[in-house]
Amino acid sequence: MDKLFLLEAFLLFIAPGPTNALLMAGAAKRENAIALLVAQACGYGIAAACWFSLRPLLPSGAIQVLKLVAALWLVILGLRLVGRDQIDASEDGDGLFVIVTTALNPKAFIYCLAIVPVDARPYELGFFWIVLLVTTAATGSMWLLLGRRLNGAREMADRVAGAVLIAFALLLLRPLIAVAAT
Repeated sequence: MDKLFLLEAFLLFIAPGPTNALLMAGAAKRENAIALLVAQACGYGIAAACWFSLRPLLPSGAIQVLKLVAALWLVILGLRLVGRDQIDASEDGDGLFVIVTTALNPKAFIYCLAIVPVDARPYELGFFWIVLLVTTAATGSMWLLLGRRLNGAREMADRVAGAVLIAFALLLLRPLIAVAAT
């Protein structure tokens, strides 16, 4: 394993992104935000299991289609957070939003396809899967703590999270827009 592997994984998952934005906004609005960490773990666990299984079979164009699907989901969710149709993190459905957003989060496939060594043996992938879950639990906890600090500013947390989701979607679409323009 590369000496910088853990640092790369930590930096990838601590960076602002769609799941972290939902964790921050959810923590600002609920008493027990630990359920959001469980939802995050489920989403990343599902995504990693899929990516590790599909890794050897992926055609080159599949990544672009997946980026498009992820970007569309982020725009829809971001507009809901920014607009009047606010997501109420006190409802049980917010965990589902976190699971789906995390499963579609590009960070999962960046980790599985770019950070985890291509020559990793099948039995080693279990180790990398556990590292993913531990790393995202640690970084997600930091985002929950930030959300707790914004407890009095729930609408602001929603709007910031929504803007982050939309910006992240646009970053995902940037290479696709360049290809479509030519």
